[in-house]
Amino acid sequence: MAQIGQAVSRLPRKRLTVPPTKEADPADVQAARMPVSQRLAKALAHPVRIQILVETNKRPMSATEFSNWTGGEVSPSKANRHFKYLEKLDCLELVEERQGGRRRGGKEKIYRALQRSLFDESTWDGLPDSVQVGVTGETISSYIERLAEAAMAGTIDTRQDRHLTWTGMHYDEQAWAELIERMNELFWFSLELRVEAALRMIKSGEDPIPVTVGLACFESPRDAAVAPFELPKG
Repeated sequence: MAQIGQAVSRLPRKRLTVPPTKEADPADVQAARMPVSQRLAKALAHPVRIQILVETNKRPMSATEFSNWTGGEVSPSKANRHFKYLEKLDCLELVEERQGGRRRGGKEKIYRALQRSLFDESTWDGLPDSVQVGVTGETISSYIERLAEAAMAGTIDTRQDRHLTWTGMHYDEQAWAELIERMNELFWFSLELRVEAALRMIKSGEDPIPVTVGLACFESPRDAAVAPFELPKG
């Protein structure tokens, strides 16, 4: 999820303890005190903010750059408001200030996504259907972009041991629950591997391998084709 994704896992609710001060903006303090999953739910309550998190997960950018990326559909001022709101929610962080913004002598602020969009199950279930649909749509869209990017560059088949499969099957409720649990475990394992690899590369100087890991399990329509399967006889 460097893409936004609704990894609906049993995540611990984390709180940031930010004591109020005279200098602090009350809105900032209130946002910082929200549980992580609640802040993400508020961040994703608007389709433009979903798009912003998708793009800033890929690369740092400014509100103006995001506006240009939308082809002007989102004005720079509107984009700037959403960027600032996401920064208050600790979903974006300021990484650079460039001279020469839209205004003469101004500065252009460059942001990147601070965290992936992970929800605990109760928070995800509490999101409006329209928000869930928006997050799912952006997740699928960004994943397809990654696949197309690798296909165009020829890297998708560079490694003979790469994994790319999908299968339609029939499960019962127990099988569904067991597979989701295993997939959640694999997701967290992939993040642990990233940390271990980074530590090794510091010592070895080995060049990093850009890797995309995609996990999906969803219910298909009743009439969807499934793989042929027969129970063992006897």
